Amino acid sequence: MGVEPAATATSPEDTTAQQLAERYAPVIKLQDSAANCSEGEHFRPIDVQAVLGNQQVALRGPWQPPDLIKTQPLGKDLGLRYPGHFLDFPGDPLRPGCDYANWSAQLNSQYAATVYAHVAGDPKYPGQLSLEYWFFYIFNDYNNTHEGDWESIQLIFDAPTPAGALATTPTAVGYSQHGGAERAKWGDAKLELVDGTHPVVYPAAGSHANKYGQRLYLGRGSEGLGCDDTTRPEPAISPKVAYVPMNRADYLAQYPWLGFEGRWGERQRSFFDGPTGPNMKPSWTAPIQDAESTWRDDSTVVPAGALLGPSSTSVFCAAVRTGSNLLRETLDRTWLLGLLLALLVAVVWFAASRTRWTDADPLPARRPRAWGQAVVSAIQLVRRQPGLFAGFAAAFGVLSVVTVTLARLQVARRDAPTDLGAPTENATGFWATLLALAVTLLTIATYVVLLAAVMRTLDQLDRGLPVTTTAALRDVARRPLARASTQYVVILFVLTIFVATIPLAVYYAVSRAFVVQVLVAEQCSGGAALRGSRRLVARRWWRTAVPLALVVGAGLAVGPIAGIVLLLATDWSPILIDVVSSILFALAMPIAAAAVAYLYFDRALSTRSVRTAAPG
Repeated sequence: MGVEPAATATSPEDTTAQQLAERYAPVIKLQDSAANCSEGEHFRPIDVQAVLGNQQVALRGPWQPPDLIKTQPLGKDLGLRYPGHFLDFPGDPLRPGCDYANWSAQLNSQYAATVYAHVAGDPKYPGQLSLEYWFFYIFNDYNNTHEGDWESIQLIFDAPTPAGALATTPTAVGYSQHGGAERAKWGDAKLELVDGTHPVVYPAAGSHANKYGQRLYLGRGSEGLGCDDTTRPEPAISPKVAYVPMNRADYLAQYPWLGFEGRWGERQRSFFDGPTGPNMKPSWTAPIQDAESTWRDDSTVVPAGALLGPSSTSVFCAAVRTGSNLLRETLDRTWLLGLLLALLVAVVWFAASRTRWTDADPLPARRPRAWGQAVVSAIQLVRRQPGLFAGFAAAFGVLSVVTVTLARLQVARRDAPTDLGAPTENATGFWATLLALAVTLLTIATYVVLLAAVMRTLDQLDRGLPVTTTAALRDVARRPLARASTQYVVILFVLTIFVATIPLAVYYAVSRAFVVQVLVAEQCSGGAALRGSRRLVARRWWRTAVPLALVVGAGLAVGPIAGIVLLLATDWSPILIDVVSSILFALAMPIAAAAVAYLYFDRALSTRSVRTAAPG
């Protein structure tokens, strides 16, 4: 590998600027690395010399196919400007596997963690000075995987010279985060300092967006699309500070690669493209102007603890990650993306066309129905009995109050502000595990009671008997739901522990899916209800599994889908959006429960296993 000389101060002003850079050098808390190369953080800010002169790196031209310009390019080679050219690292950024993580481990063993410090003024703000620290990573392992990654933090001083800056303290700090940066005043509570001058930086796992604390951050604009995780930091490191002289001729003499106008990573379409270097950023020559136009005052934090049903913010994080992976895998195989979209449209069309939607009167309940009629009947039933089902939704919403209370208790145990947006460090600890278990059990119990109450309501309405929300809930509370539901959940849990038995878990889940309905309609024991559900589904497993998946899936998805739309289309807070999606979830689940009840009656009639005669 070629080695180029390290920078030194070239003038008295640079000597002072270098002292300033050493005084405020950042302390970095990278995320914990994992044994799996697709998880955790496997990259750290590294000396650019790690890739310059490296026999695994090539300089390529902008033509198609990209032509090889030079292998093992040095900084002086990049100093020839080469706009439109790019450095090509070993690996495929669209299918990175463990290639870049392994390469990073090799380089990290040879080169120290490094940041590049540069002091610059701004022609429009002659009374202020900027101190920037640039971090270079060999790979961005985020939703938009790409080779090379440049991030920075910036300190602003109300002083025209480095000597004046040494005599005062910064007025503001900016941490780069994807397309923008987050501002903090010097002395803000969110700005963590070591020894009073060294700002602590939390680079997010994979994306390296610089954050102020240990949290899960939500991106939906200049913050980046997706979620940045800084919840599992390693011990702090103090990187080597490589000082970049203030004068362009001086820094080009010592760091010729700062004249490179190409990209520090393989050229790709869209946001999978390698980035340009610090010298191509607006903040390099107009730092204060850039700060005034791009810095924001805060970042959006994912709420600590779900409300009711699937959290819109959590689903958003997973959806962006999954969609990005799909796009990445098909970016250079558009035929595959087209095929997948065509298959999705075909499946939806086939499912919708293979059922009936008309002639869906909600009563009598005991009549054959296609699954489309079951859904429409459930909606019509809610429209005819709005007060009754509003009561069910309200009762179901009690779970939200309980889970919020548990979440607040969990947050209160942390050394952080006691709000739903508090940091999520120690998220895998004992109390978090206990909280998750409690919420899961409460969710299951509430859903079981809801299924039973709605089933009991349909049974009573079918018989022409009056029914109220309170009476339905009180009645099912006396039925032996606990034994049947506990056995159902425990068996499913055991079957899902091992990957090999997951297909058995799916089969069991569908074949016993009507256990609550059988229990209520036939007033039998829990064991008899489990056996009765199995008889109903026998020889009709697929015809039962698909409608159940569509009905229950739609009930679960209404809230998160609405939440994702609100996250992308509004600037509402994540907590408010989660509340809205929780309300929609509470309204949708009774409808889904009624649709499942109608599916039960259809199966029961077709197998003649209903022991109570239909009214009339």
